[in-house]
Order: sequence, then structure tokens, then C-alpha cells
Amino acid sequence: MDPLSNDQLRTFVSIVQEGSYTAAAQKLFRTQPALSLQIKKLEEQIGSRVLERNGRQTRPTAAGEVLLSYAIRILDLNEEVVNKLSVTDTEGSVKIGVLEEVAIGPLVDLLTKFGRLCTKIDLDFRVATSWELSRLIKENRICLAVANTEYAASPAVPLWSENYVWAANPEYDFLARDVLPLVADPMDLPCEVRDIAVRLLERAGRKYELVFSSSSLQALQAAIRAGLGVGIIAESAVTEDMVVIQSGDGLPQIPAAHIGLYRGTAATSTAVDCLAEFLIGNLQAIEYASLSLTP
Repeated sequence: MDPLSNDQLRTFVSIVQEGSYTAAAQKLFRTQPALSLQIKKLEEQIGSRVLERNGRQTRPTAAGEVLLSYAIRILDLNEEVVNKLSVTDTEGSVKIGVLEEVAIGPLVDLLTKFGRLCTKIDLDFRVATSWELSRLIKENRICLAVANTEYAASPAVPLWSENYVWAANPEYDFLARDVLPLVADPMDLPCEVRDIAVRLLERAGRKYELVFSSSSLQALQAAIRAGLGVGIIAESAVTEDMVVIQSGDGLPQIPAAHIGLYRGTAATSTAVDCLAEFLIGNLQAIEYASLSLTP
């Protein structure tokens, strides 16, 4: 048997701890199909089912219970080894900006881990929209940014592609409405994904009206859950109390957004080098099985 992948074990443990694929996908900042593929590979490798549905909960099977104890120990030992061997004496401070969609994913955990490894590097963390992060990078007011690649003229290191979808409350009947009530970013602020989605609606001859707008992902999620309208959000931000509207239901498919790491021209310190290499190594290593990194 080939060695078990730490990434697969981490996915398995997260699903068990969170109780569902959806909650684990949000925690790990991945899509549910990506997690399902990893679990399928894991089960094929060990020759046993490790997860089963029990009502609305996903729980480990008997084989999964055995695997769980070993998986937790393996992951803990792996982190301990990294902590012991990767400590650096590099000093400095780094200002980093990230999208809210990224901030609620694994990035905070990664930055916490980086802080433990590089105790002499101070981090200044800012959450903003991609267009604002682009401006801050251009003005050298932040050192690094994890953002949509559509906004900055400077080159970015590609990290992954994020699927965007139409989402709604499960009880919301949007098909019964002649005019689509839209939940999205404000129309007077730059938003590449929203602009593309709106153009697709117009091209399809579908009437719409903006009924709720906010630059806050959590506010958009709340409006969608409340049934105020159909939202345009990242697939990884879809919660259990939402449904994704498929393209066959009358709404056009939204192209994926490409996420990259930007660096300010004045950000030349060794501390910035350390954080940039750390983020690229960890974020590019994440398997987004259902996503494409090609435009």
C-alpha cells in the first residue's frame, strides 16, 4: 500500500470533526466535490469505507474510527516536526491583504502556523475587496495580497481558481418571478465576477433588479439565507442552508475567478520572502479537484 496522503487524512479528520462535507469544505476552503474525490481515493487506497451518512450527519464507519485515531496522531506529529525544524530567526514586519472569502478559509490557520514558525516576524492582516487590495498593492501600502487576478496590472503567482455560483434559500422560488431579485456587491463598486454575471443575464434576456447589496460576504450570505433574492457568491461560501442553482434551471453559468498572490514593488525584505514562499507552498499544494487553473 502506498503511504497515506496527509492532505487526504486532514480532509477525513475535518469531515468527522465538522459532521458534514459542507462544513468541512468551508473550514478547508475547498469545494464539496474536491473533498468527495479525496475521500474516494482514501477509501480505494485502504480498501474500506471510512464515512457514512446518519441522518444529516456524516460519521465514521468502524474502519473510519480506527483510521481517525491514527490520522490525528499522524497530523499532530507532522506539525510537530515542521515546528521543530522550520523555526527561523528572520526579523521584520509584513502587511498582507486578503479577500474575505479567503480570510474565512484556511488562510488564518496558515498565518497562525507561520507566526509560530517565524516568531520574530510581525504580521499586519487586512481584509478587503480585490479592487481595494489592488490599489493598496499599487500604492505599496501593503506588502502582499491574495486577490482576484483581474484587478492588478502587476504579475501575480497563480494559486487556484474559485468557482462562483448562483445561490438561494431552498424555499425561494426564483422561477416564479419575472424579474430576478439579485443579491450582490454594490453596482457602484468594481466587482469583476458580478459584472460578468450581470452581462450574462442581459445577454440571456433575463430581467433583474438589485434588492440587496454589500461588500461583506457575511452580509450577502445572511441575505441569501433570509430569502431576499438570488446571490452571486463563491461556491466555497455556500452554506448548508442554501442551494446552488444549476445552469439548467435558467441562469447562466458564471466563469471561475482566478486567485493569485501579489507583491508590492517596495516589498523586498527577507520577511516578505519568507511569508510569500510559505503561502505559495501551502496554498498551491491544496487540491481543488473540481476547479481549473487555466483561464
